[in-house]
Order: sequence, then C-alpha cells, then structure tokens
Amino acid sequence: MGKQVRIRDGRYELLEVAGRGGMAVVWRARQHGDVGFTRTVAVKQMHDHLTESQLYIDMFAEEARVCATMQNPNMAQVYDFVCEDGEYYLTMEWIDGIDLGSLIRHFSEQGRPMPWEICAAIGVGVLRALADVHEREDEEGNPCPVLHRDISPHNILITTRGMVKLIDFGLCLAADRKTETTEPGVVKGKMSYLSPEVVQGLVPTTQSDQFSVGSVLWESLAGRKLFDGDTDFDVYAKIRDGQIAPIRPIRRDLPRLMISVLQKSLAADPANRYPSVRVMGRELSAVLKTARTAKDLHGLIGKSVCDARAHLDMGERTGESNLTPIAIDSVGIPNAGKRSRADTAPIVLPEQTKATTVPEPRKGLLHRLPFWGKKK
Repeated sequence: MGKQVRIRDGRYELLEVAGRGGMAVVWRARQHGDVGFTRTVAVKQMHDHLTESQLYIDMFAEEARVCATMQNPNMAQVYDFVCEDGEYYLTMEWIDGIDLGSLIRHFSEQGRPMPWEICAAIGVGVLRALADVHEREDEEGNPCPVLHRDISPHNILITTRGMVKLIDFGLCLAADRKTETTEPGVVKGKMSYLSPEVVQGLVPTTQSDQFSVGSVLWESLAGRKLFDGDTDFDVYAKIRDGQIAPIRPIRRDLPRLMISVLQKSLAADPANRYPSVRVMGRELSAVLKTARTAKDLHGLIGKSVCDARAHLDMGERTGESNLTPIAIDSVGIPNAGKRSRADTAPIVLPEQTKATTVPEPRKGLLHRLPFWGKKK
C-alpha cells in the first residue's frame, strides 16, 4: 500500500501502487469531484530520476497527447495530464484486470496451454486498437498514423469482463509530432518483440507493429517467448536471421488458418506480411468464425483473468514490469553479457552511438552488445 498523496488540490488521491514500468509507476487512485462525486482511476506518475531529462518529459507528454485523441474500446482512455511541483502525472481509465504476460505465466504454471480461442480473441482486440492508431487522421481528415513500437504481453491488459486493452504509448511515433523525441541512431521497443527490419536499423512501419503482434500471439500459444536466449546478442541474431520456430509441434490443436495467420504476420520481409493490421484482424476473426466455436469467449476470458489473479495473488494489482527505455552502447565491447530482467530498449546502432545521450539508467539495465547491423 502506497502512502496517500493528493494532487490538483486533492482532486486526485493516490492510494496504492498497481504496477511499475520503465518510465513510470502506476497508481490505483481516486478522483474527487463536486457534490461527493468519486471514481477509481489510474494515475501514471513519471519516475523522479527521469523528470530531469527533457527527452523523457517530451516522451511522456507525447503519450498523453496521442492517447487523448483516440477513442477506442480496446485502448485505455486518457482523462488528464498534470504537472505539479516538478512531478508529471497522466490520469487514465482504471482497468480492472491483468496483463497478458501474467496470464501466460498463469497458464504455464498450471501446466496447460492457453486455449487458442482465447489467444485469437485477445489478438483481435489488440489489432482493432492498432488499426485505429495506424489509420488515425488529423482534424482536416489527412492521414496521421501512429506507430506503437512497444507491443508486448505486458502492454496488453485483459479485464475481468473479457475486454482487451492496448496500453503504454510512451514509445509511440506519431506522424504529427512537433518535436523529435528519438535520438539519432536509437531504436525503440523491447528486444524480444522487435521485427527483423528494426534490429537492422531500418525505419519502423505499421508492418513492424504487425510483426510484434505475431510474436505476442506465438508466445501466448506456446507459453514461452518466440525469441529468447542467454544473451541479448542471441536474441538479436535470431530476430535478424528470421529464426521462427514452428508452432505446430507445440500446439497440435491449432486450426490451419491460425497457423497461416502467424506465419504471414511473422514473415521476415515486411512486404510479405499483411497489408495492414486491419486485414490481419479480419483473418484472425475468420479463424474463430470458421471454427464455429459455441463458447462465450468474453465470459471465458474474464473467468481466466479472475482465476489468474487469484492464483498469482495479485489483488488490485495489474502486474509489474521493470522494463526501461534505455540505450544499448554497442561500441568497443568484446562480448555480449548476460541479460538482466529488462528486455531492453531503445537500441543504439553503432555508426551513430556518439550522437546519442540519454539519462543514466537504473543499475542493471544497461546492456552492451558487440555488433548491430545487417546479416553478412
């Protein structure tokens, strides 16, 4: 239980920590209004050590700006952005549920796979949210897409009612951004979910987000990461080389169309993936329709969330992550070291390392790799 703190003249009361991420801590909070009005909200408070950097302040403000323009049931809604006494707060919809990473862990600890229908339904929810942000328009109706760039199980929440919510746009890239918040040579995203083109230093596209969704889907079905290894370099090499382990030996129960969706979304060449996440979402929906499942998927997902929270003794918490957006210095280091809990990001490409300056990260989150670039 965190100490009670009030901001905006007591309008927001921070009650307890519900989760921790690389850029911020998330509080379960109470919003107070006039005539006795109250409601539970989530308040995302930027870490103290990051408020000294304008780079991270800009990233935090950009998340608030972009999310405030989106109205999608598969995204957490933004209510307010507050700067008070040098602290930054983002007030959002409170989501009573669990993150997908914890749900995957729950099924793994139970010794059984997550039903493929649940995986598909969660994937459809994520793709609906992404379709909206990829197809975003400005006030004049001109295309103004947003790339999430940080699709991972910890950034997908599932409610106790079976709804899917895509969260954490702290690393997003919006076409109408007024100032650049990415240093030259920096690639953003958690390493295990980056696409081949991104780890090669190419410009990310909507197909890069699509690849990340495919990686998350594969992990949900298999109960383990698609790209993993003893060192960051091992993970990087697998992604760079497009080493996609077949899902069929792990899940014999999958419909062929489900396997086809995975294979297409995880194609090494972006040109061979779906033309958009909306098309991918339609294909994934077709898997459920073709299977003609009579299950109440919302009810089934909601029950799984409640069971997982009870099993993991989470209470009000939605899960915690120690992942921090940091720089990986790849110059002059002879060997790739063991990874810490952080899956790491952003990544600094070697030819531009000197141009990159970021705040000193928390101890244990700076990873160094001997080489970044295209496969020789």
